[in-house]
Amino acid sequence: MIMKPRLLALIWSLVLLIILGVFGYQTSTKGALPIETNILALLPDNQQDPVAQQAFDNIANTMSDKVVFVVHQKQSNDKELITAVDYLSQALTELPMFDSVTATVSKDQQQAWGQYYFPARAQLLSEKQKQQLTDKPEQQVQHVLHALYNPFSGVTGAELESDPFLLFRDYLSGLVQSSGNIQIENGYLTATVDQQKYIVITADLAGSSYQLSLQQQLPDLLTVEHKIETQFDVDIQHTGVIFYAAHGTESAKGEISTIGLGSLIGIFVLVLVVYRSTLPLALALLSITTGLFCAYVLTISLFGSIHLFSLVFGASLIGVSIDYAFHFLTDRLNAGAKWNSVEGIKQLFPAITLGLITSLIGYLGMLIAPFPGLQQLSFFSAIGLTAAYFTVVCWYPVLASKPSKYHVIPAQRALSQWLLVWQQPLIRLVLPFSLLIASVFGVTQAKYDDDIRQLQALPQALQQQEREIKAITGVGGSQQLLLVRAQTEDALLQKLERVSDKLEQSGDFGGFQSISRYVPSQKTQQENYQLVSDLYEQQTDAYQKVIQQKQALSALQPYQALTIEGFLASPISETVGFLWLGHIDDVFASVITFNQEVDSATLSEFAKNNDATYLNKAEEISTLFAQYRQRITELLLMAYAAIFLLLLPRYKVKQAFLIVLPPFIAGCAGLAVTVLTGVPLNLFNLLALMLILGIGIDYTLFFAEQNKQVDNSHRESTLLAISLSALTTILSFGLLALSETQAIHSFGITVLTGIIVAWLLAPLSQLTQPYTHNKGDK
Repeated sequence: MIMKPRLLALIWSLVLLIILGVFGYQTSTKGALPIETNILALLPDNQQDPVAQQAFDNIANTMSDKVVFVVHQKQSNDKELITAVDYLSQALTELPMFDSVTATVSKDQQQAWGQYYFPARAQLLSEKQKQQLTDKPEQQVQHVLHALYNPFSGVTGAELESDPFLLFRDYLSGLVQSSGNIQIENGYLTATVDQQKYIVITADLAGSSYQLSLQQQLPDLLTVEHKIETQFDVDIQHTGVIFYAAHGTESAKGEISTIGLGSLIGIFVLVLVVYRSTLPLALALLSITTGLFCAYVLTISLFGSIHLFSLVFGASLIGVSIDYAFHFLTDRLNAGAKWNSVEGIKQLFPAITLGLITSLIGYLGMLIAPFPGLQQLSFFSAIGLTAAYFTVVCWYPVLASKPSKYHVIPAQRALSQWLLVWQQPLIRLVLPFSLLIASVFGVTQAKYDDDIRQLQALPQALQQQEREIKAITGVGGSQQLLLVRAQTEDALLQKLERVSDKLEQSGDFGGFQSISRYVPSQKTQQENYQLVSDLYEQQTDAYQKVIQQKQALSALQPYQALTIEGFLASPISETVGFLWLGHIDDVFASVITFNQEVDSATLSEFAKNNDATYLNKAEEISTLFAQYRQRITELLLMAYAAIFLLLLPRYKVKQAFLIVLPPFIAGCAGLAVTVLTGVPLNLFNLLALMLILGIGIDYTLFFAEQNKQVDNSHRESTLLAISLSALTTILSFGLLALSETQAIHSFGITVLTGIIVAWLLAPLSQLTQPYTHNKGDK
């Protein structure tokens, strides 16, 4: 008999050695632990619309790795302000976290715009200029006259020679105005609000905002800012995705530490108090560690990395996987000197195997959701539980073959009395159905909020800085996009022009960025060129008379078409080139971005009326969350039905019903209490029901198995094991309920309540029969 358990232990050891080898290979090839912190990695790609996905990727890649600083001198001392900016830009350049820092715009950079557009200046007109040249071209002559007599205009003879009607300077001025409140003053990007001057510095990170090595350098950045603020009496504000990402990372790490450490402390105390030996503690930690290690390695093997989100919930796996260990160790304690580890595992095998299968039905159901985060969490949980199961089945009979030194079940009398209570028909009928009715009523009062932004806690201080910087610069990030498509490049530019004109005419959408502002369509360029040609032809005499210029005007330069390829190849496209998506799936596409949030319904309606597509990643995923919340509800009911059918051959109809009823009531109670706390329900509360189902079924299965035993001497030990498991799970998910992230917080409340109710109702799965408790603990 002893060879079989040793053979199983050897096989499991070999499997773990293979997994350890995989871990060694991962460590040697990947270097640092591949932990993903990018919240976007949890979300699905848009498989139905690759063009839309490309748009989201372009925006994310362009905007997420930038940091904006705004510096303000409290005493309005411009000299001190510029000195502070120079010191700050130099200090930022020396920080390895930044790849480049832009504090000033050189003359060469300023001239680059003019140099690029100058050869095609006769094809470039603003909408206002086009209107004037169409309706009242003679006014352009008066405009030149006013500029000449304005001492601050800066018009030179050379400029008049190359651009006699000053059309080009006005066009460039219009492009600058599209960048919000920011102007170039003495080479610095400057904004003036309420007579207060601010200077803007931008910096590009030397990697992704979600890269842990960059986030760890933020304290150095804060030290630099504080030093310069103190030295020059300035205020420095900053905004960027990296600050939110770092906060999310630190928050998640804190929650992992709290949950993991809290659970481990609970396990230490419970195991030592109940079993009064270090061997059960070592065995319990062994199954937990093995489960988490296997889950970690195999998740990375399949997904390439593991998200911090999965690790947060993986830490809670401690309270679930230890269930198997508790049943084995409690039976060992109860058996005393009669303990036979092989017989012990044989007796437990049906219950823990069915428990694993039913749990996997719940966890693996999440694989159907097209959310990488949920798929990874599902896989992680399933592997962790399976590895913990095989550790108990294969190793425990060998490692715990000797009887326990202590043979007394703690609080045996109280456990026996509790079990006797559940033999009372009134209790078995009134308590479950009272809870069910109250819970169903609570669920009917539920409100739902599927906003994806609940996944990430956004600190108020960072949000306030971002709002202030937007107000100062007049430019802010909006997740809202308009996607425009056409069959050819020029057709797309023409369409962008039409949509942009209607956006401006509407007046409902504020500032926006469209690449057609920088590269007009060929049709528009030709129309502009014709208007300028007409102006030269019709107004030259008037111009020479008013300006008192005797020599002839320079001939209009030949038509030189501006192209999107040329623009994108030029350094001036660096700030807006991401708007052009190019050729994707047989169409050309580009996006229009907005400087501030606008009304979603209005923008969506505008898009429908103008042959464009309204895109908002957060809203799109939130809609998917709502859809999959409904789908997981259906899946959950199917899981209950599948488990019921799985149990029928062994337990028959009545007992199979009593096995699945307690976790169903527990799930309803978990939702009801969450509703009572005022927290709206979302997809994660439905995932919590999956967890309650998996854990609750474990509880009821072990009680149901007692009806198949010849004697009832194991019932107290079963209740003790379930109570210990419930306590560790309650500890884990009780701590999750303290999370500052709303989605995790509500998940924790639902599971916490559900597990308490599942424990409370678990004895219901026993069929009533004559029962006397063992005489043990007094």
